[in-house]
Amino acid sequence: MKERLLGFLNLKQGEAKLAFSLWVLIAVNTLVLELSDVVATAGFISNLGIDRIPWLWIVTTLLTIFAAGGYLVVIDRYPRLHLVSWLLVGLAVFYLLLEFMFAFNLPDWFTYPILYLLADQQFMIMPLAFWALASDVYAVTESKRVFPFIASGAVIGGLAGNGLAAWVTYLAELYSFGLSQIFTGVAIILILSAAFLRYIFRDTPIKTRQSRVEDVGLRDTISIGADYFLNVPVLKAVGILMLFTGVMLTLVEFNFLSVINNSVSNDLEFQRFLGYYKAIQTFGLLIFQWLITSRLLPRTQLKNAFMALPIAMTIASGVALWIPSLIGVASSRFIARTVYTAWDDPARKALQGLVPDERRGRISAFMDSYFITTATVVGCVILIILLALVSSGVITMQVATWVYLGIAITVAISGVVVSLQLRKAYDVSMLNYRLARSKRKSVLDGIEF
Repeated sequence: MKERLLGFLNLKQGEAKLAFSLWVLIAVNTLVLELSDVVATAGFISNLGIDRIPWLWIVTTLLTIFAAGGYLVVIDRYPRLHLVSWLLVGLAVFYLLLEFMFAFNLPDWFTYPILYLLADQQFMIMPLAFWALASDVYAVTESKRVFPFIASGAVIGGLAGNGLAAWVTYLAELYSFGLSQIFTGVAIILILSAAFLRYIFRDTPIKTRQSRVEDVGLRDTISIGADYFLNVPVLKAVGILMLFTGVMLTLVEFNFLSVINNSVSNDLEFQRFLGYYKAIQTFGLLIFQWLITSRLLPRTQLKNAFMALPIAMTIASGVALWIPSLIGVASSRFIARTVYTAWDDPARKALQGLVPDERRGRISAFMDSYFITTATVVGCVILIILLALVSSGVITMQVATWVYLGIAITVAISGVVVSLQLRKAYDVSMLNYRLARSKRKSVLDGIEF
């Protein structure tokens, strides 16, 4: 029975225990993240208005850039196990502070943006540290097989977190149940997760090389990242794809939230719909990762794996433009987010395994944070300009919607072109001295006699 289950999950006997443990950790983190994100998004839009969302996204993005900069300085200088533990405990402290803010009825214009900022930082920084730790444990060939399963933990956690966010609305209507109780539970879960992390790695050696340069600052760190992405063609192409992806996802997300806001009457209805929708999407992610990604990605050459996302983005943008109803925009977001999370994310993690250990953390952070955040700012600026034109009466909201969805389609099609160039750049990049396969394990590892 056990062997059959491991075969279904595409895992080997010796790696199952640690893989399941990492799966639990990412599931718990995602549960907390999704619960906070739904509550923060619904509360902010219902109390402050949809037109202020692009400004909030810009603030959170700029904060993420600074936070990622500080993270880049320490990621390759300290053990990744310690970093993940510190982040979990630090998040627990911040959620406890939020509990006091809501308990003392501080203004909505202050509390909900703070909650959104915290959830956004957790979304960006925690996965960077977690996957850097996972990359220290598994070699590249193993990661293509094991990472899709571990990533499915985020899907289960997202399903639970979004479902919990919707269920809480019923408790809020029936009982005196508020955000203070939620944040207390969240803080306890995060502290227990930090303890569990240290427990599972108590007897697991992490054979990775850390940077021996002790005085590397942010400027030097950025220079190293820029050197890789400017001089390794495949990384440059992936970076451009991430920029296009960030712009498209920002525009599609705003369109999705705008249509929901016009379809509900209060913040509890908004939170309930968003929670149920994201739970359904998360279930779709689970099916996609377990039945498609974990089996198809190991058989797909990495240079071909990055074509799926821009094609999906093109389809999603077209659906949003041609079917402007709630069903249409929900389907559009479903397509884009599913392929981005369930397929492209594991593919990028596998590609990052080609970077030397002592620099992988910084390069991964560049790929997973700076490109997306920069593109998010660009997308928000587009939205702010269009919303300003709407408020001044120059154009209608319908025209603005057509314009930003048209931009999304254009960007997505450009991504398809870049993905074709990436296929040509991949083989050349493998000869670049900046890339080196992990040598933590013997060439005999993984061979069954």
